[in-house]
Amino acid sequence: MALEEHFTKILDSFTQGGTPLPALVGNKIEWQVTTLVAGLLANESVSSTLEATEIVDAAINYANIIQERLAVYQGSQLHTLEKLLEN
Repeated sequence: MALEEHFTKILDSFTQGGTPLPALVGNKIEWQVTTLVAGLLANESVSSTLEATEIVDAAINYANIIQERLAVYQGSQLHTLEKLLEN
């Protein structure tokens, strides 16, 4: 089997015949919310006092906060990199 065919077969297997990866696993926010929900459910005091919809809403809010903070952090990194390149 040629190297190119081997790569094609690997990629085909990985994506279930060309299905885009996001279609298989959902988008990033879904994964974040799912992970956060699991963490909240693992906390006995949280899971015993909140309803399921409240836990999901809390996870969505946390995911949004995380995205906002990451954007600030990445923006400051870019600014620092630009300053380094100017010197």
